[in-house]
Amino acid sequence: MIKYFSPRILAALALAYAASSLAAEPRSFYDGKTINLIVSTSPGGATDIAGRLVSRYLGKYIPGHPNILAQNMAGAGGIVSANYLYNVAKPDGLTILAVNRANYLEQIVGRPEVKLDFRKLNWIGSFNRAPMMITCRKDSGLTTIEALRAAKNPPRFGEGGTGSISYVFSNLMGEIFDFKVRHVTGYGSAREIDLGIERGEADCRATTDIALVRPPWPTWAQQGFMVFVVQQGPTKSGLLPQSTPTVYDLAPPAAK
Repeated sequence: MIKYFSPRILAALALAYAASSLAAEPRSFYDGKTINLIVSTSPGGATDIAGRLVSRYLGKYIPGHPNILAQNMAGAGGIVSANYLYNVAKPDGLTILAVNRANYLEQIVGRPEVKLDFRKLNWIGSFNRAPMMITCRKDSGLTTIEALRAAKNPPRFGEGGTGSISYVFSNLMGEIFDFKVRHVTGYGSAREIDLGIERGEADCRATTDIALVRPPWPTWAQQGFMVFVVQQGPTKSGLLPQSTPTVYDLAPPAAK
């Protein structure tokens, strides 16, 4: 996931760091301040967990040691919070955003919901390099790419919205491997998608491998409730079963 600052916010942070290196500077810009870290999803998912983990420690590494307050602002797969940062939040160095890493694609394809220009924002860093994967309920029979391709009815993928990396990745895999995708959107958080999977509202999920570090995924994996169909390559994740093929293993030669 990526945290964005506007140019003025980035400048404020840069100035704060520069000031810390000057012995004559008695105070930092961030002394006694609170930075609001907006999390673009509802509680419980990987973005929320990672954002709150970062919020515990980030202040220790900023001159002045500001408090970091994490707040959730879900909606439209992250676009609501991105719009807020760009159009509403003051560019005073006190608001940052843990945003969905696929949101900029929404601007590229011209989604009218995007009310910002991602090119005018600057990322500070990433706390998520986790590879994506596709996983499906075992009882759906959708346990291989061949099964997804041969399905009489398009596999139902549970997703938050069109701005989510899950939506983008499932579409991309469908294009590469020639299978249809039926998007079941509108879930407010990763945990809500999990519940949708359990209730049978969706068959599959496109998500990151770090989902396996939080409930109910360890239990699902142990009980064989979900089957891991394919993972983003070129190297295999240490969290997934080693039998899970990578995109590079399965992709047709023209796509490699």
